[in-house]
Amino acid sequence: MAEFKGEVEEKLNPKNILDEFSRIQDENNVRPILTPVYPQDYQGKQVIINADRLIFNARLQFSGQEAQGSAQTYEGGDIHMFSHNFLSLSTNGSIHLNTLHPEGGELADENKNTKNYIMINAPNIFLGMDSAEGRPKNYPSEPAVLGLENQRYQMKLLNLLLDLVQKLQTAYIHIGDRGDTTSPVGSAFDTLVADWDGEGKPEPDSIGELRAMLKQIKSEHVFIKK
Repeated sequence: MAEFKGEVEEKLNPKNILDEFSRIQDENNVRPILTPVYPQDYQGKQVIINADRLIFNARLQFSGQEAQGSAQTYEGGDIHMFSHNFLSLSTNGSIHLNTLHPEGGELADENKNTKNYIMINAPNIFLGMDSAEGRPKNYPSEPAVLGLENQRYQMKLLNLLLDLVQKLQTAYIHIGDRGDTTSPVGSAFDTLVADWDGEGKPEPDSIGELRAMLKQIKSEHVFIKK
């Protein structure tokens, strides 16, 4: 049984980037976290800008008509930061990344707004890290759940459960304590098997209620790569 469990775990947890980081750590005997050299530790040429407050602003702004005419490409009004190795944002407080939330016009509809968003694009993305002495120590190991795949799985599970309960409700017969045949009272399952077709309010404590809850399980504004 233990070997079978191991096979299942291997299929559920295929090799991924965390295994590669572990391999690098084992071979080189170094911390698996790849981080930039901090300013106080760096020995090469560097520029340090130090002040009570720093503000960088790109002021060019398109009018609504100019923005529509430029399609998806804007010329000016941008701030670009480039780096060959690392781009590090660190603070003793908090980091805020904000885009405009329009209050009028078509862009006020978040489901139609294709202009205001935050995109993070990388082969691997890690959210949250263990730290030691204020520096990253371990990568997070819990994988993200795919919303659509999870919803398909849960729907299939509900369909199987509904099919099982309907069989128990109408066809399941067994030998009772006195030797005669007996079956569950069909009406006892009426509430449980009440399904939901997407309209109206589902029956409380039913498979239909669970199906309706699955419609709300996905975010409409946060998306991840499969």
